Amino acid sequence: MSRSPDAIRVLHVDDDPQLAELAATYLEREDDRIDVETATNASEGLDRVGDGDVDCVVSDYDMPGNNGIEFLEAVREDRPELPFILYTGKGSEEVASDAIASGVTDYLQKESGTGQYAVLANRIANAVEQYRTGQRAAELDRIRTLASEINTAIVRADSRNAVERRVCEIISDSEPYRFAWIGEVHAETGRIEPRVSAGVERGYLDGITITTDESATGRGPAGTAIRERRVAVSQDITEDDDFDPWESAAVERGFRSVAALPLEYQDTLYGALAVYADRPNAFDATERELLAELGDDIAHVIHSFEVRESLREERDFVDQALDSLTDVFYVIDTDGTFRRWNDHLVEAVGYSDEAIEGMRATELFPEDERDRIRAAMEETLTTGEAAVESVVLTAGGERVPYEFAGSSLTDRDGELVGIIGIGRDLTERKRRERRLSRLVDNLPGMVYRCANEPGWPMEDVRGEVTELTGYRPSELEDDESVYGERVIHPEDREAVWESIQKAIERREPFEITYRIRTRDGEAKWVWERGRATYDDGGEAVALEGFVTDVTDHEHHRRAIDALHETVRSVMRAETAERAVEISIDTVHDVLDMPASAVHLHDEDEDKLVPVAWTDMTEELVGEPPVFELGEGLAGEAFESGEPVIYGDISEVSEPFNPDTPVRSEIILPLGDHGVLLIGSTEPGAFDDVDVSLAETVAAHTTTALDRIERERELERQNEQLDEFASIVSHDLRNPLNAAEGYLDLFRSDRDDEHLDAVARAHDRIGALIDDLLELAREGAEVTDAEPVDLARLVEDCWENVDTGSATLVVDAESAVLADRSRLAQLLENLIRNSVEHSSTGSRATPGDSVEHGSTGTRTESGDSVEHGDDDVTITVGDLDDGFYVADDGPGIPEADRERIFESGYSTREDGTGFGLAIVKEVADAHGCDVRVTESEAGGARFEITGFERAG
Repeated sequence: MSRSPDAIRVLHVDDDPQLAELAATYLEREDDRIDVETATNASEGLDRVGDGDVDCVVSDYDMPGNNGIEFLEAVREDRPELPFILYTGKGSEEVASDAIASGVTDYLQKESGTGQYAVLANRIANAVEQYRTGQRAAELDRIRTLASEINTAIVRADSRNAVERRVCEIISDSEPYRFAWIGEVHAETGRIEPRVSAGVERGYLDGITITTDESATGRGPAGTAIRERRVAVSQDITEDDDFDPWESAAVERGFRSVAALPLEYQDTLYGALAVYADRPNAFDATERELLAELGDDIAHVIHSFEVRESLREERDFVDQALDSLTDVFYVIDTDGTFRRWNDHLVEAVGYSDEAIEGMRATELFPEDERDRIRAAMEETLTTGEAAVESVVLTAGGERVPYEFAGSSLTDRDGELVGIIGIGRDLTERKRRERRLSRLVDNLPGMVYRCANEPGWPMEDVRGEVTELTGYRPSELEDDESVYGERVIHPEDREAVWESIQKAIERREPFEITYRIRTRDGEAKWVWERGRATYDDGGEAVALEGFVTDVTDHEHHRRAIDALHETVRSVMRAETAERAVEISIDTVHDVLDMPASAVHLHDEDEDKLVPVAWTDMTEELVGEPPVFELGEGLAGEAFESGEPVIYGDISEVSEPFNPDTPVRSEIILPLGDHGVLLIGSTEPGAFDDVDVSLAETVAAHTTTALDRIERERELERQNEQLDEFASIVSHDLRNPLNAAEGYLDLFRSDRDDEHLDAVARAHDRIGALIDDLLELAREGAEVTDAEPVDLARLVEDCWENVDTGSATLVVDAESAVLADRSRLAQLLENLIRNSVEHSSTGSRATPGDSVEHGSTGTRTESGDSVEHGDDDVTITVGDLDDGFYVADDGPGIPEADRERIFESGYSTREDGTGFGLAIVKEVADAHGCDVRVTESEAGGARFEITGFERAG
């Protein structure tokens, strides 16, 4: 029978067998998960621990042979994390100190009675749960680390083969894996042929056959993964009949379990990945989920390489097409310098590519023509297009007549970046027309002429019509409504019509971006530029224009969205190290900036110490250096607190490290935390967009680091305070429990009023301890606020306090956002304070206990009840941003009002002095203020303000 996963296997080592058996009986009664076996000495206990089937050790201290501490040290040598509880009757600070120094999980002293076993059972359960949680965390961390390494590797790889090889290497180097390979299906044989592998192989793949059919060689994990398109696992190859064809070879190499997964993206199968582990049952649900996600990522990357190759071929094709033109093609910047041109410009003007690269376009024309050319260029940039006829002056002095037609060129953000144009030799007009037709056919889009009518009936359409729309040119020309009613997206048709008609009314060209649906239903974004042609009466009769695919612009938007998501991850980071790692990944992967590193400020030594950097950074400069404050560009930027951008570091006098290949650098201070450095081997590598994105990352990283620093400091303070209170409480409770025990023994033999005084003293000490712990733990900031009905909460609190003959008046109707439990504590303490100080005629603090004879009197809002001279009326009412608690008791002297919230201050002899300190802690935790003044009846009035109203 298999053991429950929740079962707790306990080894109890005690030289008294009867006591050990008794403890086992009670422990198993206390918690049905606990199963106890016993041993009478440390040597026997070590043998049991060595068998590995123990979740927790409970050991006595004083035993023959090795004592409990020596036994603990021996256990820690082989199983350093195993929970070990020292449960001993010989207790002392020295024994406890030695146990803690030796790594004991818990220390518990034996006591009389059976109640101690409930405590011991609870300690065992807690220790084992923490131990198992740590194991689960370590396993999850291993899986996350493996996924992170693989994702980083596939992002940085530059080819499909590099991706596959690196994935296999990373997997085979990670425990508990020993071997990994990737194969693809041979189209003719149906066999899975290995492409790459890594790990302990020793000819394993050479001697096996794997198919994808239902035969014996196809029923293993790899064949099943391919055939059924899912993760397939053999958890124990020695017990799996489907693995028989490969079992002997696998076991010989230390393989015990295998998982395989298909590499599939959008119904395209690229192969399979097989992973081998050195132990059975290595592939649990989490592991299989990781492998499935990994398969998706690998297939996606392989697909992306195929797409990139296709795009590269397309770009080469466009370049080849432009160079094949017999017309001049050119792109010039807004300053008139050449940016791009085809080979025909070189042939036409007689200048080399190198000479043209440094020329302005006007230099190709005679002096007397240059003013007209400048005017035509300015018109193009201003109006969007222009044409001009002139003669070109070749390098040999020949004057050749040309017609140049140009259009303004904008980037994806609509910013003007230059002019694109065509130059035509007017001496061969017919040849020019044929060549222009070839140009149109090879441009990345389509040109058209259509009627200005609903449905946009096409008269003539050329270029990449089918590639863009899925329809042949003739289909668009023959059917009068195809483009307007089938191609333009139905949600954009009205907007397209209105935009074009408005441009026609203004007799202006139009530029619009909208969606289309191809013949296959694919959605694309297109950009269209065109203008109307008019008849003699000035009416628009046709439209002529150009349509091109701008779907890549949407890809850019998604990149920005990815940046936003990464920024949110930075803001959620729990540690400074994680925040800077996310920043580095963002800069390198999302922003596609070459090399980056984060240096954090070491306040102890006043240095900037590198914390995280990319692999490319290490390739370029090695491990980033430590900077003294004021040293190098990074140190200067940190001290000044201002970002620094260098287009060319070689121009900086006395650079910190002149031998690195870094030429461009962005240095962004992270507040008081350090700096973010981004570098490139190219001068002038970063434009305004790069800088803006980097500054965004730096700003959010700084905010995250500020938050993490505040949270760490608060957590440290809370832990220290809680630890202090717990230690003090523990050290006080032990002698108090002993004293109470002896007192009970004396009381059983005699009845003495002096013993009653001792009992009251014990009660006071216990109250002090309780209030000390409560005060220490009330300081944490409230994070889970909820709407709280103030009147209802006051009613509940009144029932929880011994109010004697006191009267309650509720004059509150509001609801506030608060932690209900902690707000109840505040109210109960204030009510108790008013009752107790009024019953004695002097101000007391909450937390003191006073005997009362009744539960008090409560009234509805605004009502009052007659009471005697010793009675007190307590009123709770609304304030604009909180509430007040007032009474008609003796009040608080003005001289004492500043001190009553101090821990330990009390005007009662039996008061602990912690009650009102707790009230202040609860108010502070809500971000509120509390002050005391005099009530209308002359008593005390506590005002708590700063709450947010609910609803």
